[in-house]
Amino acid sequence: MNQAEVTRLGAYLSRVLGSPTASVKARGGDEGDVLIAGAVVAELIKDTDEGETSYSISLALPRAAGAKKNAPIDDSERARLQGVLREKLKSADLQVRARPRKTDSAEVYVGEEFIGTLSADEDEGYFLTMSILDIDLEDEE
Repeated sequence: MNQAEVTRLGAYLSRVLGSPTASVKARGGDEGDVLIAGAVVAELIKDTDEGETSYSISLALPRAAGAKKNAPIDDSERARLQGVLREKLKSADLQVRARPRKTDSAEVYVGEEFIGTLSADEDEGYFLTMSILDIDLEDEE
């Protein structure tokens, strides 16, 4: 990733999350880190396929102490995960919402904007996955 991409991604995340401390740091090649207030919170990977560029962000979240591995993401777990994500991403308007007919994942919004999917992982806990298309970054120039 070049410096222009890193700058645009950081500006995009800062705007979308409502978190002025959001930034991106390149690690080399097509990998980077998402930082909030200078602390690494997620990994970022650039993918170019058939001339289209996208960026995937993966943020790991722990399972609640004593929680079962395959427990559904119910109301209380969504509330807990929402609190964890708000703190980690410094995004007061972030919401974790139920998915229709799915209990192993949830949708993540900031205000009314969908930003990603929160999925249960058998071993790790949960992962927030965000996808950013290159066209999403056009307003950040």
